[in-house]
Amino acid sequence: MIEFIILIGIITLLVLDFIRHRKKQPLRRIIFYSFLFYGLYVLKLTTGFFIFPPIQEARLIRIQPIPFYFIADWVQMYQHQGFNWFFWNSVKLTFYNLIMLAPLGIYLSLLFRVKNWKKATLIVFLTSLTIETMQLILSHFGLISARTFNVDDLLLNTLGGLVGFIVWNTAISYLRK
Repeated sequence: MIEFIILIGIITLLVLDFIRHRKKQPLRRIIFYSFLFYGLYVLKLTTGFFIFPPIQEARLIRIQPIPFYFIADWVQMYQHQGFNWFFWNSVKLTFYNLIMLAPLGIYLSLLFRVKNWKKATLIVFLTSLTIETMQLILSHFGLISARTFNVDDLLLNTLGGLVGFIVWNTAISYLRK
């Protein structure tokens, strides 16, 4: 419900903005609004539905602090069950974590004019850290379904954002030649 209200607000803002500023950089404004929709989608994807009233039993804090644990997980799944649905679902979720913040890397360069890859990496990392922390806190208070603070998600999200940033900047520099 909250996401729907935010979506209606963004659409209303978009329409009013286009009515008031018809000739001021329409492409840049479209890109900015696509960034807002992307941000809303990431919020929805990472939190799911908000639960009201909160679940009282959800006070468990889940943290996975071991880097690259997903690889050991894959090996263990493969050894016990082979290439079954659970194995491929884990691969799929890992891939999704890798690509989730790749558009952010592009937006940082395109919309916010970040040129330094270290700065872009820091921004993407802090965004991922915010997402993981938000999941931990909201899960703890029972406001969303149980989620885990996962170091692998931090690494994969950050790598994906950096790849998006580098691919975009490489493509742009190649096209300008």
